[in-house]
Amino acid sequence: MEDIQNRNNNPDDFWNKQTQIYKTAYVSMVILAINILVFLACIFVPSIYERGLLATDMILSRREWYRVIMSMFLHADINHLFSNMIMLVLAGGIVEKHAGHLYYGIMFFVSGIVGNVLSMMYEIVGNIFRYSLGASGGTMGIVGYLAFWIFLNRKGLAKRRDMIFRLVFLTGFIIESCFFQKGANTVAHLGGFVTGFILGYISIIIMNNNKDMEGLA
Repeated sequence: MEDIQNRNNNPDDFWNKQTQIYKTAYVSMVILAINILVFLACIFVPSIYERGLLATDMILSRREWYRVIMSMFLHADINHLFSNMIMLVLAGGIVEKHAGHLYYGIMFFVSGIVGNVLSMMYEIVGNIFRYSLGASGGTMGIVGYLAFWIFLNRKGLAKRRDMIFRLVFLTGFIIESCFFQKGANTVAHLGGFVTGFILGYISIIIMNNNKDMEGLA
């Protein structure tokens, strides 16, 4: 892996890389499109929410396991949708470029599913009754993967002034999303993040994916 500290910090190079990366971020764009289309569909057919919310009682009593996945594409309002999709846009293409389309897609779904299942377990143990929805588990999985790469390269990144703001923003996003976001499903968020972090370890260490994180560094 090349020396991150000595990379060209030209802003034009950075934005040119972003453009090139998102031209091939096929999985990220498909996930983004599906979420937007489902949100628009829910405006005209509100009953979609009733059929797709993550509802532990219905999943267990009616065996409606599809809700674990379907709920990942439902959002309560435009702000909820925007908060999830902005992270998908900011980090998704970068991670997809590094991990590969297939691995990235699997990571998004696995992170979301694990987050939702852990949320259900938490509700059962705590005798909590609630409904959940949103792509947060999947997007936090993306952040978790990115966080693992940053952790491995922390010494080189810390020496670059242009990276400090991005690292602070990422840290703030994780803390705010997991603990301070109104109505946030903290368990699902943390579950998605940890899953992405572990999958980052598998991809980068076990599968020896030593590519640079293009678009970030």
